This record gives sequence, C-alpha cells and structure tokens, in this order.
Amino acid sequence: MAAKKDSNLLVKELQELPISEDVKFILLELSKRKSKMNQLKTRLRLLSVINTGLAIILLFWLVKMSQISHTDVFDLLAYLGSSKASIIFVILSISSMILTQSVSKEYNKHKKKYDDLREEAISRLNTGWKGNESSRVRDMISTLMHQINGVNLRHTK
Repeated sequence: MAAKKDSNLLVKELQELPISEDVKFILLELSKRKSKMNQLKTRLRLLSVINTGLAIILLFWLVKMSQISHTDVFDLLAYLGSSKASIIFVILSISSMILTQSVSKEYNKHKKKYDDLREEAISRLNTGWKGNESSRVRDMISTLMHQINGVNLRHTK
C-alpha cells in the first residue's frame, strides 16, 4: 500500500517538472524496479534466517544423535529414513534452500536491470554542469527520487 502511495506521489511530482515524457517513463520504471528489488531483498533475508535456523536444528539433532548412539553413521541415516518427522524436516530444509537459491538468482537479475536503468537515467540527466534551468531540474529530480523511493541518481557506483 505504501509503495502505491509513493508511486502516486512520484507521478504527481514528476508531472509538475518540465521534463520529457520518456524521462518521466524511465524515472517511474526505475521506481518500480527499486520497489521490486527491495521486496526480493526482504524475502531473501527472511529465507536466509529460516535456512540458518533449519541448519542449526539439523546440526544440533545430528550431534545429539551421535552422542546418544555410538553406532555407525549409516545406522543414523537409516533412523533418519525411518522417522516420518525426520523425512519431512529434511525435505523442508532442502526445499527452503532451493527456494533461497531461486530467489537469489531472481534478485541478482532484477538488481542488474535496476542498475542498468539507473545508469541510463543518470546519463540522461547529466547534460551539463552549468547552473542553469536544466541543472536545477536535474537536482530537483534527484532529490525527489531519493526522498520518495531512495533511488540514487547522483552517483553511478
């Protein structure tokens, strides 16, 4: 809901600026990509916490099982296969790690698209260094994008 509000505010603010429609489109698309990238980053952090918890539980369980029974590792694996709860836990752990890998790839893809579009927006806005109307508009756009969506249009790297 907040992203929709920010998007509407950005559209309203951009309409008041004396810039071309293609620059407005690029800035709106940049804002959408930033929001999508932030959503994926949050999901990736959540999955990382879940995976860490699952790994700690699995490690603790294996250490406890090895201390209780001084049998062979294959006997521990046979016990793991005989318990339905253990099978479900291992499947959940593997699925969570696969999902994390998928979200990580998607995040990296969206981050690259965002960075490419951000550099294009920066190159379009960097038309001159003189303190004239276009530089004032460029500064207003940079400030507006940073305040509403946290998009940095001043530095490329």
